[in-house]
Amino acid sequence: MVNTARQSETRQIILGCLLYTAGSAMLYVLPVYLADLGSRTGLNEAQLGTIAATENVGIGLASVLGVLWFALVNRRAMVILAGCACALLNIGALFAHSFQALVAYRFLNGLAGEGVLFALAFQVLGATRNPGRSFGIALTSVVAAGSVILAASPYLNRASLGGGSLLPLILLCAVIPFAGRWMPEGRAPTSSVVPGKGLVSWSGRAALLSLLAMGVWFAAPGAFWTFAEDAAETHGISGAMVATALAVGNVVGLLGSLAAAWQGERWGRSYPILGATGGLCLFVVSFAHSASFLPLTVALCGFNICWNYAAVFQMAQVVTLDVTGRLSVGIAAAQVFGFAGGGFISGLMIYRIGFGVLTSLVALCAVVGLVLFVPGLRQGMAGSDSCSPQD
Repeated sequence: MVNTARQSETRQIILGCLLYTAGSAMLYVLPVYLADLGSRTGLNEAQLGTIAATENVGIGLASVLGVLWFALVNRRAMVILAGCACALLNIGALFAHSFQALVAYRFLNGLAGEGVLFALAFQVLGATRNPGRSFGIALTSVVAAGSVILAASPYLNRASLGGGSLLPLILLCAVIPFAGRWMPEGRAPTSSVVPGKGLVSWSGRAALLSLLAMGVWFAAPGAFWTFAEDAAETHGISGAMVATALAVGNVVGLLGSLAAAWQGERWGRSYPILGATGGLCLFVVSFAHSASFLPLTVALCGFNICWNYAAVFQMAQVVTLDVTGRLSVGIAAAQVFGFAGGGFISGLMIYRIGFGVLTSLVALCAVVGLVLFVPGLRQGMAGSDSCSPQD
């Protein structure tokens, strides 16, 4: 029985990692995909930005709508259909050249493919015995996959006459329908807690507040990462060196999710989120005063480590408090919309004030998000045993 339970847990984590990676890897490979797309099709920066934005909107909408449909559909069938849709729509985008067709393919992929897989990943991983460790493993897998695709994209583009960064994603999505048999059949269950005891209402409010806190907190890395390259070049560092520093920072950031996966719940969630938020702010200050390649790279590495480390415990916080599992599928929306909102606000402020405002804006979003997390963190571990989602 013990071995059977462990095998089931392992399969659940593997499925969750596949869903998480298939649903969000595009966010990591987007820069090289857009660069290749622009060179192949001649689309301008405004059109490429629109294509990227519509895909993010599709992912966010799928997550928001998931709050409504996740308990009404057969989850195994939804995984299989979303995996097939994601593969087919990526294939369509691979051969599309017109702006209108690309917008349609990327938006539909975000809405019916990536967004659905991403949302279901949180439910699968959140139902494991140790959500913090499971999310750490999943985040590590997607960052590692994104880094490999980024490094291999020049070779893939030459081998496929362009659009090569989509090939690994198509292959991954094609595997999803086969791994979908590990998904429990039937609809997602509702709460196992008896209504009227007070726990449901408090946990629901705390989970909702934690979801809002995640959106605000993710505006901090969104505000920074969107304009990190442009901001670094104002320090007199060459574009090639900045690009190298960004790539190194992305890879080293894996240490954050790996540390969270190793740590699990042994130290709770309050101190990790608090410490990572403080580190995030400190590394942004360090970035603002980096005038050469080495300190710039160290600042970017530290920033990404803190970002990935905190994200694991934030996701675990939401799924632990969410006794119904309904809000957990909204985690993708909080992350995507928070990240996009941070980039949008920072763009407006930088245009009006300059890059000097970036440090204050990142710190403000991170601290406000941390404050909003406090009520849920105080509840956190005390009710985790009673509130954990069920299969």
